[in-house]
Amino acid sequence: MNRRVPLRTVHCWGDSLTAGYGAAPSEGWTARLARRFPAAAFHNHGVCGALFSDILSAAEASSLRPAEGSAFFLMGGTNDILCGIRFEALLAGAERSIRALSGTIPILLGVPLLTTRASIAAGWQMEWQYERTNETLRAWGDFLRGLAADLSLPLIDFGADFPADDAYYADGVHPNGRGYAIMADTAARVFAPLLENE
Repeated sequence: MNRRVPLRTVHCWGDSLTAGYGAAPSEGWTARLARRFPAAAFHNHGVCGALFSDILSAAEASSLRPAEGSAFFLMGGTNDILCGIRFEALLAGAERSIRALSGTIPILLGVPLLTTRASIAAGWQMEWQYERTNETLRAWGDFLRGLAADLSLPLIDFGADFPADDAYYADGVHPNGRGYAIMADTAARVFAPLLENE
């Protein structure tokens, strides 16, 4: 992300993983980042249950007059996959919108987490879905990594660093406070060089 001015404002667009569902509001990963980088403003636009098309539409509507020193973080897709939305349609819509947005405002992409079996007991998915859900989430992550590389976008790969251990999940889909602390550490490594004073 080449910038002529320091990054000072980050709008985080996403679903419940960005909203911080599963933990107290002060324990979500964006709230933790805001405390870690007090010179920057982190605006959490995460909406529980949002599909990736909803996330992209909201971001597109807010990108018409980007403020100097601002950027968008985008992460979603988990709800699409859990709901059984056709994967090819998810990929095509995501690529089209992300390419368009990246021409108007600096973009960072996020790779969401895998699920654990606790998500079955919590009612987020059925037993027969579980392996397929994680297989599709892995393919989604590969797609996002490739798109980020192609567009030279910073990528926060939450899925790569997160332990597949229910001790860090509230319900097998959403992290608990301990899990969001790990997500904040992962995000901080990407944001730190972008938020340095110039």
